[in-house]
Amino acid sequence: MKKLIGLLVSLSLLTGVLAGCAGTPAGSGAATTTEANVETGAAAAPWPRTIKDALGQQLTLEKNPERVAILDFGFMESMLALGIPPIASTYAERSLNGFGTLQPYAVSVQIEELGEVKALNLEKLVELKPDLILYTAEPENLDMKLYERASQIAPVVTFNSPDWKEQLKDFAECLGEEKKAAAYIADIEALIAESRSKLAGYSDKTVALVFESSGNKGSFVITGSAENPVWFDKENGLGLRPPDGYPGKGEVVSLEGIAAMNPDYIFLFGALGSEADGYKQRYLSGETQVSSVWQSLTAVKNGHVYQLDAAVRAAGPLSIKLGIETIVKSMTK
Repeated sequence: MKKLIGLLVSLSLLTGVLAGCAGTPAGSGAATTTEANVETGAAAAPWPRTIKDALGQQLTLEKNPERVAILDFGFMESMLALGIPPIASTYAERSLNGFGTLQPYAVSVQIEELGEVKALNLEKLVELKPDLILYTAEPENLDMKLYERASQIAPVVTFNSPDWKEQLKDFAECLGEEKKAAAYIADIEALIAESRSKLAGYSDKTVALVFESSGNKGSFVITGSAENPVWFDKENGLGLRPPDGYPGKGEVVSLEGIAAMNPDYIFLFGALGSEADGYKQRYLSGETQVSSVWQSLTAVKNGHVYQLDAAVRAAGPLSIKLGIETIVKSMTK
């Protein structure tokens, strides 16, 4: 959610989104009594079932929810990965038309627009009559007044899951889709292992994953080597090799800082444009492209600069798959 806000709300880079979905406080996530069932895909307890959410609230769901609204558009990927489109979402139009992971669903699902979180269309939400509302418990994004007002419309379950796997499991418990969650996770883990094997021959090549701030040309945010295990972890991820000086955590660096690392491969995350240009993604400013410093980079000279869809920065269940496929295809072609 934090990263996606930076991509949708503004083209300028916000330092606050560097940590992605990490930094989960104790007791966060949506506590589950069926975690083992999600891991194995076994049948969960029949309805009704009691959920303890990220705010410590216990809610009893009498039956499998059928009309789910989300007040965090970052949840959309988890919903669609489980095969359950929400009936409504914040930033629905921008998300469906802008992110490569969601564009395929734009023609097949109808997700009503609820507007921005800070100006949520509560009247529309009432009209849609959801039987469950999902909301974030991230401290920097949680609005307790909104939470209380939404709770008057339908039961609200909050989440602050540390990564896409846990979020998928938490959602699966609420939606009765433990088998689908377990199957999806198994498929992605198999894809990661297969992709790591394909990239084994490139273990001597260094890779950087970066995002240029459109509000500060020539300033980049780096996805740290320890920030998301999918990309750089040698045992459980793709095993990409970061260049010398590459930070473990997300960090803002100058173009000169990128040049000092001088990676063999550079992957640029996109940023969504505006409604006027169809939310077309932008990757690198014209000023940076013609810069002598940029042109001096090994990756640029060798034609090893590639684009990653804006959604991949958020590392959701659909984004992880797209990111893996893009990196493998780009490096091995």
